[in-house]
Amino acid sequence: MFAKVKPNTQIIGQNIIYFNQVASTNEFALELIKQNLAENGTVVIAEFQSKGRGQYGKSWISEPFENLMFSIILKHVTNSAPDPFTINKIITLAMYQQLKSELPDHSIAIKWPNDILVNGKKICGILVENNFSGASLKHSVIGIGLNVNQHFEHIMHLNATSLSGLKGTETDRELLLKNILETIELIYLSSLNTGNQTICTDFDKALYGFGTKGAFDINDQIIIAEVLGCDQLGQLILEIDGKEHHYPHGSIKQYIA
Repeated sequence: MFAKVKPNTQIIGQNIIYFNQVASTNEFALELIKQNLAENGTVVIAEFQSKGRGQYGKSWISEPFENLMFSIILKHVTNSAPDPFTINKIITLAMYQQLKSELPDHSIAIKWPNDILVNGKKICGILVENNFSGASLKHSVIGIGLNVNQHFEHIMHLNATSLSGLKGTETDRELLLKNILETIELIYLSSLNTGNQTICTDFDKALYGFGTKGAFDINDQIIIAEVLGCDQLGQLILEIDGKEHHYPHGSIKQYIA
């Protein structure tokens, strides 16, 4: 099915490996790299992942044949490979932009560091796994889960939504995958050619709570802070009582209004 998708790209998605079921597309991609069988830009996609996972080892709930769950292998073969968190920014910003085009009448934001929210509900999660050779970034495996045609209204404990739930109609997943891969490559190649400043600025502006005050759980206390953006290490920058504070992944919790 998805193996027939032919995106208008130079690298990403020129080789697509499709499974009905696999333990984890990220794990399969990493094994391809380990065995020196991975082409740059290879996409591994599955209808169902028995061990699908998100950030910090959380599971990803997805019904077979309803959504998009795939991984992209990027081999950083140039001398100007982006730093690790820039890869996260590139992919997350690309998904943000794609969803903006799919849902122009809805409120879309990036929940730091790599979730996409629509109207305050999660629609997309991203997991980036990097491999280094010394201090150099050697390759990245990017796992993406996007809720497309599954409905979540009956799953009360999940603050989740999907394209079909918002549009009221089913989405062509093959065409959507093609468009996503083209958007990701456009932003990725732009970063290699022109640098990362525009990407960093656009990512910051798309963050949930950017430029406004919101509630955070910091050291088991509810703190009101303003999101200023992210630093080069990927830490979230908050302004609290007029002072800047930088927080690494997993150290704080942002509340969604």
